[in-house]
Amino acid sequence: MKYLLCLDGSKKARQAVESNLKFVNKGDELYFVSVYPPHPNPNENNEPIDNSTIAKMVIEMFSGVPDLVDPDEEKLAKNEQIINSNHKKVNALEEFHYFNNKNLSNGKCKIHYLLVASNDISGSITDVANKYGIDCVVLGSTGTSLEKLLIGSVSSKILRTSHCSVLISP
Repeated sequence: MKYLLCLDGSKKARQAVESNLKFVNKGDELYFVSVYPPHPNPNENNEPIDNSTIAKMVIEMFSGVPDLVDPDEEKLAKNEQIINSNHKKVNALEEFHYFNNKNLSNGKCKIHYLLVASNDISGSITDVANKYGIDCVVLGSTGTSLEKLLIGSVSSKILRTSHCSVLISP
């Protein structure tokens, strides 16, 4: 059986994974996954310029009116997004390291670690489950963001859209 064990840095997620490891049998595969926000796309020579950027440039060129968005504020916002992304990525790697140090397999099962950059957490988890032929997705009832109250919107969406069993642990 293939299990997808979802980690987001929250205590609930870690408890969900730990409490459900007892179901793992010899020959099973464990896929640990963590989804983090991607870095914002820089628009500096390595990315095509979109139509709105070209329009702004043309207006600025002919009107002499500078861009209304302060580029320093824009850079600060991008830097904050990069810092947030890196923080979430580091948390994910720490979670992977935590479970790797527990020596879960003992020759009992295969373990995989997947780090996914996406703003669509539930969609990414469902895509990973489909791609790897997962039999059961295991996740906590709520996570780290305000978006996930009570059962959690991510848990709820995975429950509705997944094509495999979903175990939501309190």
